[in-house]
Amino acid sequence: MPTDDPRHHQRWETALDRLEHDASDAERMLAGATTPPAGSWDEPDLAGPIPADLVDRAVALRERQERIRAELAAALDATRRQHRFADRVDRATGRGDGPVYLDVDA
Repeated sequence: MPTDDPRHHQRWETALDRLEHDASDAERMLAGATTPPAGSWDEPDLAGPIPADLVDRAVALRERQERIRAELAAALDATRRQHRFADRVDRATGRGDGPVYLDVDA
């Protein structure tokens, strides 16, 4: 498809819209949203270079994605540390043997 075709520009805009929406979903998740993002991601079919007037938008999106990636990595690291701590507490208190059931009717 020629890069001067209006559909070429529209495809790039649509791809950026979708990526920005995905970034917003990730930011909501980091902020504590309990509803997971809907849908799956498929690689867009983009032939040819990005239109010049969309480059700044794409660069800003890339910077946003890098910030989100760093925040997700930090959150994952904090979760791992918390899980390791909980495992140590369970081992120290003897509560790591699995579920315990109490028959309150007996």
